[in-house]
Amino acid sequence: MKKKSPKESLTEIERLVLPADTNIFNALYGGHLMEWIDNVASIVAIKHGRRRAVTGSIDSLFFLSPIQLGDIVRLEGRINHVTRSTMEIEVDVFSQEGLTGTTSFTTKAYLTYVAVDQSGRPTEVPPLLLETDEEKLRFSNGEERSKERMRLLHKIKEEAKGSP
Repeated sequence: MKKKSPKESLTEIERLVLPADTNIFNALYGGHLMEWIDNVASIVAIKHGRRRAVTGSIDSLFFLSPIQLGDIVRLEGRINHVTRSTMEIEVDVFSQEGLTGTTSFTTKAYLTYVAVDQSGRPTEVPPLLLETDEEKLRFSNGEERSKERMRLLHKIKEEAKGSP
């Protein structure tokens, strides 16, 4: 399978925070932002694999600062690491005050997607073509997170065996 550059699946989306997106404090609901993050990560996974892709896990999600009503939210998704059928997607979120242009880094998330065939079985995705030092570092760090995810997944499966 031909290698693909992470640049080929880089995805950026902007959203305006509307009243229906906010809580009583005029801050963006965390759940709405999680949906937007998952959507961007889905696009990255589909663009990389050109296959169906399902969310396997949201490994880390850090809310660093609130996003307010009227802010312009920019979500940047990129692929960091792949295995045979899984893809680690990183999503960075920035908010910009529409009237001042002041921009803040607000959220970081790491998600794992699994490429699946028509019957829902995991299927192969292209390996990454790593061209820059930054891409190589992202891949290396993603590989470490992948090992930790697998350790946690095995632990969760073991714990689930004893559940009713």
